[in-house]
Amino acid sequence: MEILTDEIIIEKLNEDGFMEEPDGPWLLEYIESEYGGNLDTTSDFVTDQWTLKIYSEMTYDGYDIWWCTFDDRPYVSQDGYYYEDYSDWSEKTLDELVNGGNVWIENHIWDSMEWDFNANLEEWWQEVYEELTRDKKEELLDSGEYELENKEPLLYSQLNKTN
Repeated sequence: MEILTDEIIIEKLNEDGFMEEPDGPWLLEYIESEYGGNLDTTSDFVTDQWTLKIYSEMTYDGYDIWWCTFDDRPYVSQDGYYYEDYSDWSEKTLDELVNGGNVWIENHIWDSMEWDFNANLEEWWQEVYEELTRDKKEELLDSGEYELENKEPLLYSQLNKTN
């Protein structure tokens, strides 16, 4: 039997199509295929297919208001923001995507929000990848082809034994 190392586990995950540090577009494709969530940051208008919508509007007196809402008719007290909150919106976006929802983000907001979203996405992927690694390790050990290195310390009496 071969000793199972982290390198072997990573190699096997790569063979299965899982990268340790994939880029944002790959992760969004993964989320869409595994969870069903879809992100649109390029359309100019929102349609009914989007469950979470992030966009801005200008008030009658010339102030900007930002919306992060599930509703077609959002409430200022629940969904309205007077300032951009890219971190909060990124968390809500990722939560919605991995729960199978569709998210629309107005493109000018996405331009400023993308960095925060990608940071959340990378953090999320590290947790997913750790779980994939644990599962792959268990699978390889169960196959009977690999074993863990015996890292038990020798007892003092075993060190001084002469054969």
